[in-house]
Amino acid sequence: MSDIGDLSRLINNDALRSSVRILILISLAINEKMYFTDILNLTGIGRGSLSNHLDILIHSGYIKDKTVFTLSGPRRMLEITDKGKIFYNNFIK
Repeated sequence: MSDIGDLSRLINNDALRSSVRILILISLAINEKMYFTDILNLTGIGRGSLSNHLDILIHSGYIKDKTVFTLSGPRRMLEITDKGKIFYNNFIK
């Protein structure tokens, strides 16, 4: 980012006006895929709040989710999308 104005314009949409959602996007950009429980532990917020933040990011196209089946049962996997990667790359400039 060349200045604070560029950063302000980058995050000036409803989906990205939350530090929690930006943290989720950065974490997924670094790791590509994470389980719901990993993000829950990272953010330290409640399950319901995290679900709301994830739903906003999913509906905005920054991340996607799927259910994966493991030996310990089904788990929710989150993955960054191309749109999310573009945001991250612009965010760290």
